[in-house]
Amino acid sequence: MAEVPEVEVIVRDLKQAVVGRRFVGAEVLVPAAVRFPSPRDFVLDLQGRKVLAAERRAKFMLLTLDDGQTLALHFMLWGELQLRPVGSERPPETLVVLTLEGNEELQLTDTLGYARVALGPSAPLASQLKLGELGPEALDASFTPEVLAEQLRRRRSPLKTVLLNQRVLAGLGNRDADESLWAAGIDPRRLASSLAPAEIVRLHRGIRDVLEEGLRLRGTQRDLFGVRGKALHKRNIFGKTGAPCPRCATPVSHLRIGGRNTHWCAHCQPPDGASPEAPAQTSLL
Repeated sequence: MAEVPEVEVIVRDLKQAVVGRRFVGAEVLVPAAVRFPSPRDFVLDLQGRKVLAAERRAKFMLLTLDDGQTLALHFMLWGELQLRPVGSERPPETLVVLTLEGNEELQLTDTLGYARVALGPSAPLASQLKLGELGPEALDASFTPEVLAEQLRRRRSPLKTVLLNQRVLAGLGNRDADESLWAAGIDPRRLASSLAPAEIVRLHRGIRDVLEEGLRLRGTQRDLFGVRGKALHKRNIFGKTGAPCPRCATPVSHLRIGGRNTHWCAHCQPPDGASPEAPAQTSLL
């Protein structure tokens, strides 16, 4: 599942392998994959454009082009982006192909077919994608415990739901939210506004540590060059209902909160906030 580590890995790969090159063609194999403009205009407008920069905002990959436009890509749940030689086999789930000078192409694939691309002038595109409404980036140096405290202090909803609100925190996904809360020893059902200052510091550190270790292990999916990351089997809590908690061996609990599968340890993450001990910040994925 594509979350911040997976998307950030691809953006860093794009900076290495694609920035500075031109698109010499494009094919839209699944028209619904292009949010805007029309698939025909998408292909025409991309022709000959040079990539000046690559960046990430939440789970969007944003390529700045030399004509003032931005190409946005979003994996949704299971999308992937691969750089391959022109003429390589295209998986049946390929949605869009972007051909680069140098006889290589970017293949956007998604087994569910939900991944999307969009192209347009940078400012209007940011407005259409509502990028300005997104909250702070958890990997930015400016994201401090004080910023997190301000984002949470008036939110009287379960903490898990609040952490997945993109206006509160940009890009944090279901898996990494569960792992971060486990690392911090905080029950996901707690009201976001109920956290004490020390708990906010622990949660901030848990979020940063989970995301940074995910990056170090290069995520759970394949990178731009087809190499799979090593984080898939390093999760402590997410998706492990009934398995022993790595810290105390209590069976992992499961509940749907806000429609999302949620996993936690009832011993290490007690509902009253009285954690039996400050959780160790060891391997968090």
